[in-house]
Formats: sequence, structure tokens, C-alpha cells
Amino acid sequence: MVIVRRLSLLTVFGLLAAACAGSPAPNTSIPAPETTAPITTVAPTTSSVAPTTAGEPVEVERVTCSQADDAAPICEAFDLIERFYVDPVPATDLAAGAAAAVENLDTNSHNESLTCHLPADAFELVCTAMSVEGASQADSTEATLIGMMSVLDPNSAYLDPEALRLLEEDQSGEVEGIGALVASEDLTAEDPEATPCGIISNTCRLVVVSTFSESPAERAGLISGDVMVGVDGQDIDGWTIDEVTATVRGPAGTRVTLTIERAGQRLEIVIIRASLTIPVVETALVGDTGYLRLNLFTDGSDLQVHTALESLLNDGIDQLVLDLRDNPGGELDATVGIASEFLDGGVVVRTEAPDNEDTYQVRRGGLATDRTLDVAVIVNRGSASASEVLSGALKEAGRAVVIGENTFGKNTVQQRFDLSNGGALKLTVARWVTAAGTDFGGDGITPDVQAEFASDISPAQLVERVAALAGWSTAA
Repeated sequence: MVIVRRLSLLTVFGLLAAACAGSPAPNTSIPAPETTAPITTVAPTTSSVAPTTAGEPVEVERVTCSQADDAAPICEAFDLIERFYVDPVPATDLAAGAAAAVENLDTNSHNESLTCHLPADAFELVCTAMSVEGASQADSTEATLIGMMSVLDPNSAYLDPEALRLLEEDQSGEVEGIGALVASEDLTAEDPEATPCGIISNTCRLVVVSTFSESPAERAGLISGDVMVGVDGQDIDGWTIDEVTATVRGPAGTRVTLTIERAGQRLEIVIIRASLTIPVVETALVGDTGYLRLNLFTDGSDLQVHTALESLLNDGIDQLVLDLRDNPGGELDATVGIASEFLDGGVVVRTEAPDNEDTYQVRRGGLATDRTLDVAVIVNRGSASASEVLSGALKEAGRAVVIGENTFGKNTVQQRFDLSNGGALKLTVARWVTAAGTDFGGDGITPDVQAEFASDISPAQLVERVAALAGWSTAA
């Protein structure tokens, strides 16, 4: 089982999908479950047929988790949620969510008998729904998993094998797609931009946050604020975010048509996919000021930041602008490593889970701990999770001035657990606070200096404006 702790939020078509990783983080302190085998006995095994209004009912065999002879992803998922999810969740809620998802399946009139796993008595609701709908075993199982996750927080999700493959591909740094950063927004929430959702609907929309420089999306004219409503002529209403991501991606040189809404108009944008290198770190030298933009906290991004800092310091910089605008987050281990480049001791962040608290200490050997080097961190509403941990830690330690807009306000930590069906669960397992115990969930981090920056501002223009806001004297 792969265990990776991460702080992530947004999705990148053709780049990263929720910043998940395919290898264990070295400092993971929540142990992996010893097994994902069946768990507790809750009811005797029976076979029964439920009445149906959609044709002949399908025979459903009830199997308790302790009696299952083979892999049982539903039992595994129930066990993981019960053991690791940040808040207690009643089995009745999980079962109700799962049953609702099964009921929403298209009836396929399969003649095969179905097996319904019962991790708790309440899951009898799911068995009944399976019999009534008559969908295939695979579809029923996947719907059950999606439905269970739907009652958790929006940052927890079921990843099917294809979605998981895409996430693992992201970590290689070489992927194929269009290169656009998107975020889901829950229109029923008080602050939709700060409230993600999982399934596209009339109250859950998918919005383009930004496109990467020179990407196919940028060249085709996709812009920030575009709302996605269709892919290749198909309405995406009812699709999960992972399904949209998997469909938008594809081999380099192939075509994808996105239907978007912009300023009250519906537009068709044709994009030719390409091979992309994830631009995790970008740097520039502007006079005596170094500029370092960090787009994502991926596996190895701390090493990339270390190398970039080393180069800028060798150039003799007196100030550094660390640009975290629209950075959705990523791996916690990389975040600690990057913060440690600027701090000479103490705690970077604390995570609080139901049964334990973990403290992540500064690692020795940072390159930019000398406080004669002025540091400014630039953030905006799209700076989330790991970006908030980093900027919050540097602000609280007095190591950097934070300039920009209030950040997103995501204070949770996710962990990935692989399932026997080739998919995985991404579960919220903890909440994070700063070294001093400050929780930035909801309102986000308030900058020392409030400012807005155009998305297309050049590094030189940004450095000039930041220097003025921070009161730096700079050499041209």
C-alpha cells in the first residue's frame, strides 16, 4: 500500500491531478494499515431478491466482510474511513451515500447475480439498490465507493484505476495533455471559490484558474474564469472531476474540443494536446533581486527549489521574491523541505489527527536562512494548502513579508490508500496548524501587505512592484 501525505486542492489538465504521488513520502508518520482484507462480521450471509419497479429484480448475495473469500474494495474502504478519516462518520451515512449512488446508475438489465459486501448492517440499503438497479458488479462496486466518499469532505475522493494511473504519471514530470489549471466551485456555499465539490452539476462547476505558459491551452485561447461544460460534444453534467480530467487528457497530437461558458456565451475551443514538462520551478534575476516561482509542490520540488536558490545566491542576490500565486499545494514532505531552506530551526507545521499529533521540524542545512537576505512571498486566492503552510510558516517566523491577497483557506491533509481493485482512496486524515497553533482554514492567510497582481505580469514588473511595497532598495 502506498502512503503519501499531501496538501492539495486543484486539478491540472495534462499536468497534475490533485498533486498526488506514486511513492511514499520519507517522513510519513501515519502508519499504513497492516492489511486491507475483510474486517468485521455484521450479519450472516444470505441470498435474496428485492422487489423492483425497473423490470425483473437481480439476485443479490449478501456477504459479510469477514466471510469474503476474495478482495472486497468496499470492505477495505469502510475500514480505512473508520480508522483514518479525520472525523467519525456513522455507518448509516456511508451506506446512505452509497445507496444513492447505486440508485443513480443506469439499469443495464444484467442477468448475472451480484455480490453485496456488508461492512455494517446499514449497507443492506446498498444491497437493495443493487438488486433494483441491476447494474453490473463492477459498476455497482464503483458507485458504492463513490457514494461512500460523497458524504466525506470535498477533498476526499475515490480514484478509479485510470484516475490513479494519471496521478502517478504526473509525478514523472512528463505528461501529455493541454496544460490548464482548474478548480471546482460549490455554488451552494457561502464562498463558492473556497468550496470544492466532486460531481459536476448545476451547483458544482469546473472553472479554469490559469494556463501554463506556452501550453496548448494558452495557445488555443483558454483563459482564467472560463467555465467548462462539455468535452468532445458531451455534456459533463454528472461527471466526477477525475472523469473530466481523464477525458481531457490524451496522446500528444490528438484533438480535444472543450465547450466553455465565458461572459454569458458558450464557446467551442479546439485544443491539440502535446507532451508537457511540468514547470514546477521558474526563476529570473532582476538586478540584485532573485525571482523564484513555485507552481506545484510535487515529489522532488524541494530539490528543485534548493538548486534554484543555490544558483540565485551564487548570482549575489540581496532580495528574493518567492511567487506562490495559484499554487494549489502538494506533498507535505516537499513543503517542509522548502520551508527549511529559509528557517534555521523550530517547527514548520503541526498536523492534528483524531488519535495523534505530528510535528514537522525544520531540517538543518537551508541555503537562505541568513536574515540579511530579504524575502517576500507573493500569494493570492489560488494559493492553497501547501502554499499556505509555507507562507504561514515564513510569516509567523518573521522570515518573510507576505504580499498579495488572502489565500484559499484549506487546512486539511490528505493521504492515499491503494485498494485491491487497482483504485485508491484519497482521505482527509488530519488538519494542520502553524507552529504557534494558528489554523488558517476558511479565511486563509492574511498578507502583511494587501495587493493584487495581474496574472500576466512579468517577473521584472512583479519584482519592481514588490520592492516598492516591501520598502526594498534595489539595483537595476
